[in-house]
Amino acid sequence: MPTITTLIPAYKKEFLGETLLGLARQTFRDFRVVISDDSPDDEITHLIQAGHYGDLARSLDLQVVRGPKNARLNHQSLIDRWAGSSPFVHLQLDDDVVFPEFYRTHMAAHQSGRFSASVSRRWVTHGDTRPVMGINQPAAVARSPLLFVPVDAETLFQTMVPTCNNWIGEFTHMVMSAEGARAYPRPPVDDLSYYGWLDVGFVLTAVQKAPLVIIRDHLGIFRQHASQTTHHMATGIGRVSSIAWVTTALLAWREGRISRADVVTAITWNVRECLNRFGEDDPVINEFFDLIQAHGGNLEALYVAWKPLWLRVLASHPATAPMPLGQREPALA
Repeated sequence: MPTITTLIPAYKKEFLGETLLGLARQTFRDFRVVISDDSPDDEITHLIQAGHYGDLARSLDLQVVRGPKNARLNHQSLIDRWAGSSPFVHLQLDDDVVFPEFYRTHMAAHQSGRFSASVSRRWVTHGDTRPVMGINQPAAVARSPLLFVPVDAETLFQTMVPTCNNWIGEFTHMVMSAEGARAYPRPPVDDLSYYGWLDVGFVLTAVQKAPLVIIRDHLGIFRQHASQTTHHMATGIGRVSSIAWVTTALLAWREGRISRADVVTAITWNVRECLNRFGEDDPVINEFFDLIQAHGGNLEALYVAWKPLWLRVLASHPATAPMPLGQREPALA
């Protein structure tokens, strides 16, 4: 059994070579790689079989499976295939790159305590792999003298939810423990949950079981480019992502993790973002605006009114609808 299973929900062939190169150069070698091919006509599978990635693919313990042809479901199906088959798991996105000491440093962080996930800093890049800028961390982390900084639930909720600030980052820069990965977010059936943004939902759920550990080294890059999901939000999935912070804030308030004033701050930011993104022509977003206008002064009433809207929005798209029992992917051999 490998120590780490690396799961790549693959769609973008143009960046996959650099992603594989980052893995091939790891100084910690006890990992296997599973690529779930979501590309049109299984193009990535054919390229790998034809030797397009050459020694990069051959140097890795690599398995390729067919994806469900949906980005969100591809993440979820990979987690289901992994099914706890290694002590740690890493969702490596197909357009990001990790540096050679990534796994060695993350394993050292996990050995320093019991954590749901380790999270390293990443450089932001534009198209290529050259660092352009970093991403700010809250004072509780940035001012710590430690290389490995534990972050508990109270700290994470207070620094993330009121300002709708995902300072943690993307799955590529996390290594989850098997215990922590059980918190991977899935669409709720009958109440609010932290499902919405997958990485945000994961950390907010997982940290309630065990702290995160933040690694203050930059150990990878977060690539920004025109085909990125966050640049194409005028879709059903885009609506889910656009209003997910309202769900997150209401649930965090209901659980006593943030204040009423914090919820108002989060909703105000979210309304402004949705106005900039959608204007006043999208019926779902307009329904969101109407609920805020009608119940914004009474969070109890807003929670009750918000729940059916949120569950209906999730159920309206196959990628975010609750999955019936028995439809998970078979576990990896």
